Amino acid sequence: MTSDFLLNELRTLHPDSEGWVFVAELRMGSGYGGLQEQRIDAWAIRAWSSQGQPNIRRAFEIKTTRSDMLVELRHPDKRWGAYAISHEFYFVTPADLVAPALLTHDDGLLEWNGERLVVKKSPRIRESMPPRWDFVCSLARRVQGMESLPVV
Repeated sequence: MTSDFLLNELRTLHPDSEGWVFVAELRMGSGYGGLQEQRIDAWAIRAWSSQGQPNIRRAFEIKTTRSDMLVELRHPDKRWGAYAISHEFYFVTPADLVAPALLTHDDGLLEWNGERLVVKKSPRIRESMPPRWDFVCSLARRVQGMESLPVV
């Protein structure tokens, strides 16, 4: 199971036709050093707020090995930037990589069950801060460049 495979499956859960903007490999800022260089594997925003659906924002961290997942769990402070720009945060993994009980109440878990991604643990839906301008610049640069990126 590869990160690219899981990333593509995430993309299918957030289609343009339903008002989603899905961005892979998104940096938290537009400069260098510190927070600006922190990166999340994927981020999505529902750009349509029709039918009572809010502009929900989701952040995703893909983990394909148990050792990488355990390192992440030992350093929950690494996720604060992703929490700040999202209402929901999910780990995305192959089946049975991590027990949901090991995750915090803020963390959700999406697992590949051999056919599709399924929610194994729902995250707490949090309030989200307004985005920082350096994040908006990073997002704009990434979305602008997406037209030339191949879909993996």
